Amino acid sequence: MILAIKDGQFHKISSPVRVVEIIRSDNHPLAKTWMVKDAIAKHRKLFGWKLIER
Repeated sequence: MILAIKDGQFHKISSPVRVVEIIRSDNHPLAKTWMVKDAIAKHRKLFGWKLIER
């Protein structure tokens, strides 16, 4: 399970591919799956989204 949090929005997501879809729909069309996995592993934000793996 991945938690994606930004500006009061909160999503519980089951796969990195779905996270990419949410980030792309937030006006960031260049988001890639490897970027999501890297941000989760390094505990960094990606395009303003805080990604937490639970």
